Amino acid sequence: MMMASHPFNLVVGSRLQLEAENDDCSRPVTLLGYREPHSVMLSWPEQDGTCLALAADEPVLIRFEAGDSLYQFQSRILRTCTDPYPYLHIAFPEGVHSVQGRRASRIPVNDMAMMLVMEEQGQKLSVALADISMTGARLVAGTRLGEVGERFSIEIPSMSGDGGRRLVLPCEVRYVREEMSSNAGKRVYHHGVEFAGLNHQALAFIEQYIGNKVVERRGAGG
Repeated sequence: MMMASHPFNLVVGSRLQLEAENDDCSRPVTLLGYREPHSVMLSWPEQDGTCLALAADEPVLIRFEAGDSLYQFQSRILRTCTDPYPYLHIAFPEGVHSVQGRRASRIPVNDMAMMLVMEEQGQKLSVALADISMTGARLVAGTRLGEVGERFSIEIPSMSGDGGRRLVLPCEVRYVREEMSSNAGKRVYHHGVEFAGLNHQALAFIEQYIGNKVVERRGAGG
């Protein structure tokens, strides 16, 4: 359900999510520039380190965070460019709308241990999920999980009641912050991660998970 229109006033370098018509996942892209009312310039989305197959006139859906809300707009690819680096020109949006019921604000969790799967080493570690939004999360661990730009996956138990099934959320490290734990006096690491290449099932799961947490907090008077 849509709310009122929102002006396109993003800062160059902002992170957006692009969903192409022939792709069932949202891919992270960077805003490289724009000129109203002509076009918006974006980095070329990738899949497993390779540029996604895209062509001119292909429709795309763009989502992004602003404040405590999630916004989106429909567009189409005007031009694909590979020189001097891969990037896209998409049509400047006729309207940008906030998406009701899919708030992008971080929802505190602090009660869930997850399995983190390191892609290169193939190892699994137990980490705490501190908060989560539709586009990313904050993970807390006693060791540094990786450097900015590194990728790994998070495994979260499914809420569908089907036993041991787990949902896999690919993500990329955006920042690492070192702190002293207030209760144990030990050094801990906070990792801000951005979800990458989530399919519709994963997006629906996160939306439902956030909704459940909001209801729990309201019921507890939080």
